[in-house]
Amino acid sequence: MSGHAEPAPIRLLMIDDSDAAFLTLRAMLGPRRDGGARYAVTHTSDLAAGRADMRAGGHDCYLIDYRLRGESGLDLVRDARAAGVTWPIVMLTASNGVEREAAEAGANDFLVKGEFDRALLERTVRYAINNAEGVRRLAELNASLEATVAERTAQYAEANRQLLDQIHAREQAEAALVQAERLQALGRMTGSVAHDFNNVLTALFGSLEVLGRRLGDRPDPRLAGPLATATEAARLGERMVEGLLAFARRRPLAPRLLRLQAVIGELEPLLRLTLGAAIALRIDTDPHLPPVLVDREQLERVLLNLASNARDAAAGRPGARFALSTRDGGDGMVELSAADNGPGMDPHTLEHAFEPFFTTKTGGQGAGQGTGLGLAQVYGFAVQSGGQAAIDSRPGEGVRVRLSIPVAGERVADHQALGAA
Repeated sequence: MSGHAEPAPIRLLMIDDSDAAFLTLRAMLGPRRDGGARYAVTHTSDLAAGRADMRAGGHDCYLIDYRLRGESGLDLVRDARAAGVTWPIVMLTASNGVEREAAEAGANDFLVKGEFDRALLERTVRYAINNAEGVRRLAELNASLEATVAERTAQYAEANRQLLDQIHAREQAEAALVQAERLQALGRMTGSVAHDFNNVLTALFGSLEVLGRRLGDRPDPRLAGPLATATEAARLGERMVEGLLAFARRRPLAPRLLRLQAVIGELEPLLRLTLGAAIALRIDTDPHLPPVLVDREQLERVLLNLASNARDAAAGRPGARFALSTRDGGDGMVELSAADNGPGMDPHTLEHAFEPFFTTKTGGQGAGQGTGLGLAQVYGFAVQSGGQAAIDSRPGEGVRVRLSIPVAGERVADHQALGAA
């Protein structure tokens, strides 16, 4: 007696409305004396039962009649394949010529009733089983390949996105470096020009003062008017020099420990006066921020400059507003933000906004409007205070100016050391 277990019989389900055909098939596949494959053949003429068995995979192979009580066996095969049934199917027909239809419906092979013997039937069943198994494996390989392709595609897309982000970040860093270098060069040139211009103003003020003393207390009106005009023009030039020196970071500062929220609160009445009744002022400051070490006079001038710019930009727009806010900027910085809902800046304007004498204003409502020194002074104040300044803007979306100022700490000790030296 062999120690190997006999292989399980091949389970066949015949879906046919002819009991005689079933009995013939079962007898044909009965046990053989010389061994060989064993078969367990069952039969049903109930289409619903056959369909359910096919979906459950209760048999190894299905033999389906081409005609089932007036219904098409092809439709049963099509429904099974559409439902995801992958088990082997052999179509039983009464004549040749249906092999193409059977294959298109999803049958693995076909047999003509009355024209096959056991050997042909066994070969056909084996072929159908092997063919179905190959189709299943191919489907699994395709699914695995599609999943792999989808995964690789997602990985490549993510890598490409990261690469584009890195390129964009590098381009932004390079653009920021170029901007910083340009502003630094402008600062050196501006500082030199400002000092030369200041020397001219010093000589001019001296001459005007001598001329005023010589004219006495009651000067000739024909001379007093031009003298006053010349003096006012010199004062305007003096203010321009101050702005240039602030941008060039050469103006002497008197830094003090200040809390931004306190300074903004004390300056609020003057800010409202600068904005006028048509511009709403919104203040949102964090009361828990640490102090900073800055020049109060320059800080107030910066805030008033920003308010003035917002007034000019948002004037006449419905719902015009100017918002000041402070927050923790991280990395030992405090961020001061000033935003308006004016027309915003185009890329060209945004690129040059911090440069001295660059302005989009024309005309003016007072002396000095349109000189292009306001934002230049803002930039110079931020950098000279140890921080940075940036502008966020798009056309139609207003302007937000952000000043990052280092919190007091080591800078206090440095300042005190310099004061004691």
